[in-house]
Amino acid sequence: MKTDAPGKGTPPRLLILDDEAMTGETIARIANFAGFEARHLTSSATFFDEVTRWQPDILAIDLIMPEMDGVTVMAELARRGSQARLIITSGGGSRILDAAGRSAREHGLDIVGVIAKPFSAVGLRELLHKALEMEGDLVEALPGKRTLPRQASVEDLEQALTLGQIRLAYQPKIRCRTGTLVGFEALARWQHPQLGAIPPDVFIPLAEAAGLIDRLTLQVTKQALDWLAELSSEETVRRVGQHVLQAISLSMNISARSLGNSELFDAILRLCRERGITPQRIVLELTETSAMQDATTSLDTLTRLRLQGFQLSIDDFGTGYSSMVQLVRLPFSEIKVDKQFVMTATDSEESRAVIRSVVELGRSLCLNTTAEGVEDQETLDYLDELKCDLAQGYLISRPLPPEEVLDWFTTRETQREERRLLAVEGLDLLDTPAEARFDRLTRLACRLFGVSTAFISLLDRDRQWFKSQQGLDLTETPRDIAFCRKTLERDELLAVPDTHEHPFLRDYPGVVGAPFIRFYAGRPLYLRSGEKVGTLCLVDPEPRTFGEEDAVLLDDLAGMVENELALSSTDGYDACTGLLNRTSFREQAEAACQLCQRLGLPMALVSARLEELPSVNKDFGRDTGDRQLRDLAALMSEHTEHADLTGRYRATEITALLMGADLARVNDIAKQLHLAVEHHNENQASDKARFMPSIRVAALPPGKGPFEQRLEEAWQLLG
Repeated sequence: MKTDAPGKGTPPRLLILDDEAMTGETIARIANFAGFEARHLTSSATFFDEVTRWQPDILAIDLIMPEMDGVTVMAELARRGSQARLIITSGGGSRILDAAGRSAREHGLDIVGVIAKPFSAVGLRELLHKALEMEGDLVEALPGKRTLPRQASVEDLEQALTLGQIRLAYQPKIRCRTGTLVGFEALARWQHPQLGAIPPDVFIPLAEAAGLIDRLTLQVTKQALDWLAELSSEETVRRVGQHVLQAISLSMNISARSLGNSELFDAILRLCRERGITPQRIVLELTETSAMQDATTSLDTLTRLRLQGFQLSIDDFGTGYSSMVQLVRLPFSEIKVDKQFVMTATDSEESRAVIRSVVELGRSLCLNTTAEGVEDQETLDYLDELKCDLAQGYLISRPLPPEEVLDWFTTRETQREERRLLAVEGLDLLDTPAEARFDRLTRLACRLFGVSTAFISLLDRDRQWFKSQQGLDLTETPRDIAFCRKTLERDELLAVPDTHEHPFLRDYPGVVGAPFIRFYAGRPLYLRSGEKVGTLCLVDPEPRTFGEEDAVLLDDLAGMVENELALSSTDGYDACTGLLNRTSFREQAEAACQLCQRLGLPMALVSARLEELPSVNKDFGRDTGDRQLRDLAALMSEHTEHADLTGRYRATEITALLMGADLARVNDIAKQLHLAVEHHNENQASDKARFMPSIRVAALPPGKGPFEQRLEEAWQLLG
């Protein structure tokens, strides 16, 4: 039933079934005002006759009625093959409404939505207009006559396959956290010359029943792989200027009927190889129910596909009845949360609970989680909060014809880059002086990885600017020759063991000329909003290996940089001394402690305490006491310039922490600090208060436990 918009031609028809006459009249008045022709009934006895005679476009049904409850009414509508769209109303609570909605969908009814009583006129009007806007296989509303088109036949489908009428549209998939494009899902579309658009839930079962599903699958696979090969080609990448296109994935749906046909999957693998597409970029999707129909066949086939490199996704998860044991047995790499839960996440606690459970399940099984049906920013934000990996839906893009994909991509990337540049500017760090809080991290990176150069860069519109650098006598480079520009195209760490063997970087000026870079590793730096503003990078003039443990370590260091980016230049710092305050020192020392624990490194501290500070404040005034603290902080910073952390750990105490240091090293620092204090006091005027800090050291060998607990234990051992 294709209905006309209100005010154009025959108005759409709404039939209301509600045993409360006043409620039915209210719904009818709201609908009439919105341009609908509405009738209401209070008895189910005459309802079905009226549906047959009047052929309404939309039905509004109350669940709770004395003669026949709404669930029974919906079952009877399904039995009669009703094509009307359905709005369910009830005062029975959200769980009952959600369950009734699922029941209607299970019966194959075209449900628009559910609305709880008492409802607002605005809410009802939104549902009515949503019913008109929904895509569907509907016929024109003609006065006095409404007929359904004939259904597509097997002969129609065979002809469509012969003539190539079934085409593909591609819906983008992005990372929830960053918005970076990671792939597309290929969706089959059939536009029949006489019957119009025939939806997949009609022609896919038809193909399965007629034994045409493998032919259909192979035909659309060829289309999809040809498109992916062109999208990933060197020519396209040069034209668009984004190498991320060479790594995007493509998801394709597989019927359960095809799982036993090994020749089909051999053909798909052959098509990939012929086009130079690695199987790792292809995601084969199966619905939860189909994957569980024949667990043994599924296990054999899916295991073979994973061994060949294909990714496997369990689609519409949460709608079937699979056992957890069966799910764990099958080698999936992705779980997709069904859109019926995602689309109702903003107003259904039950849907949110399902999404939360599926995401947690995916994380516990080391699977990617994808949410489909994302239609608003609130839902995407909720998914990001849950740490769901990927999202697709109309908020990101509708399914696109192949010829529209590149324009969509370039337009979207331009918009994302402008938002990213605003985020970089918002940091207020560009062209600012060096800061110890960043320099300590680049020094630490050089020391831990043994590289000659480490830097923290921010990627501006036309340049790469270095906020901190070790071993690099530059403040910026042009953006177009910056390695970090390539790092930010994707969300993953970029490691290049030997730049001379890298297809894109081997000709870069910094590789063929000074500083003659042979090794590079860069990890994007994220703001809490998800924007990528720069990188933490390692560079060396010699080729190097870079393993998984190295990647984890660089990720940890980048996390420390991100913590600093989240702070302003004064947040977390003591106003008197300019060093880290107690809270920041403790938090960062805890992170350093965990890092040393994983690397098996010792830690050592040197601490100077002004035990007489309360008396100085009392006898000479607070200004004198503050000056002594500042003087002590300056001396500590001077003699522990390579410390990883220096801060005002307690009110009267300045502490420096050194990773990888032993007791002998901090004892040397303590001696130098003691001499510096004596020299400072000798140069003080006789009427000025002198300070005599208590200096002590401690070593923390590699081990478990919170930082403060281990530190107190170390002090106790020293007596």
